[in-house]
Amino acid sequence: MTKDQTQAVHADDVKTRRARILKIARAKRQSGELSMIEAGAVMAGAALLALAVYAGGKYVLDLIRSSQFKSEAQMFHTGILNATQADADFSAETLKILAQNHAFDSAGARVATDYSSVKGMFNGTLTTTVSTLVTANDSLVLTYPVTASVCSMSIAALSTVYTQVVVNGTTISAPTTPFSASAAATACASAGATASLALWTTRT
Repeated sequence: MTKDQTQAVHADDVKTRRARILKIARAKRQSGELSMIEAGAVMAGAALLALAVYAGGKYVLDLIRSSQFKSEAQMFHTGILNATQADADFSAETLKILAQNHAFDSAGARVATDYSSVKGMFNGTLTTTVSTLVTANDSLVLTYPVTASVCSMSIAALSTVYTQVVVNGTTISAPTTPFSASAAATACASAGATASLALWTTRT
C-alpha cells in the first residue's frame, strides 16, 4: 500500500469514528440523557438553590412556619364557629367541649386523646376563655403562643379573620381599633422571643 493510500484509509477511519460519536451523542440527547456539561449546569443550579435556602436560614423557616400557623388559626376560627353554631352565646363552652366537637381537628395529634388539652405548633398550650365584646358572653377567646417573628409575619392576616386580636396585652385589631402594622410589630416583640396571641371569635 502506497503512502497516499495509507493516508486515505486513515482519513476514512477518522471520518467513520467522528460519525459514530455524533450518532451516539444524538441518540443520548433523544433519550433524555444529559451531557457532562448539561449535568454540571444542573448540579450548579441545585447548589445555588441550596445556598440560597441556607443563606436565608431563619427567614425562610419563619416564612414556612407563619404560613402554616395562619392556615391553622383560620381553620380553628372556622372550627369554633361550626362547633358552636347552635349556641345562643359561648357561656357553656370550654376547650374540652370544643375539642370534642372537632373545633381543633386541624391540629391532629396535638389534641390530647381525652380532649383535655391542645398544643400549638410551637409546643405551647392553647387556652380558651369566654368573654364579652358587645353583649354578655358573646366572644370566645383563643390564646395561642407563637414566636415573635411568626407573630409579626402573621398578625395582619389574622386581623382579617378574627373579630379582635390582642398581642401580649395590646389590642392590635378590633371593631373600634383599625389594624396598625407599626403597633403590631411593637406588640409582637414586647415580650421577647414568644408572643401570646388572644384571638377573639364573636357572634356580634
